[in-house]
Amino acid sequence: MMGHGCGDGPDDALATRARDGCKTCLARLYERHRHAVARYVFEAFVRTFDVALDIEDEVWKRVVENIGGWTGDRPFRAWLLAIARNHALNCLRHERRAPELPAPPDVPSPLDALTSAESRDAAVRLVRALPEELREVFVLRVVFDLAPRVLAEMLEVPLSTIRGRLFRARKLLAESVSHDVR
Repeated sequence: MMGHGCGDGPDDALATRARDGCKTCLARLYERHRHAVARYVFEAFVRTFDVALDIEDEVWKRVVENIGGWTGDRPFRAWLLAIARNHALNCLRHERRAPELPAPPDVPSPLDALTSAESRDAAVRLVRALPEELREVFVLRVVFDLAPRVLAEMLEVPLSTIRGRLFRARKLLAESVSHDVR
């Protein structure tokens, strides 16, 4: 396939080959995205990293079982995170445990690029203070770089709703930052 060996290439090409039975391609997708699932669930839904890791394990079991259901009409990463979202919401409905604990430092995050631990901690607190529907969209857009159109499909809401939530999230964050600076 276009010169890519087994386990090489863009996500969607790997997902197509995994759907067709390539276990190496599925393993490569896992390597690329395993931290993304836990990070997304932790950032958007739960407050303990152990719970996020448990959800991540279940999500990957579902991916392995259901890779044949990936149709390619949306990017693999969006399909994967939609599975994570659905599973996290189901878990939250059944268990309401979410004490706040910091993420272990060995899991990379785009927020780690901030210049200091204090800035990073402040940014995380501000994002976590957003209402859930705004926080989730903000995290998916900013941390996971999913396009608004993909978010609308994934969350099954109109594109205008996604744009509105992103606008409100950014506005609330800007207000929070300017309030903290004063």
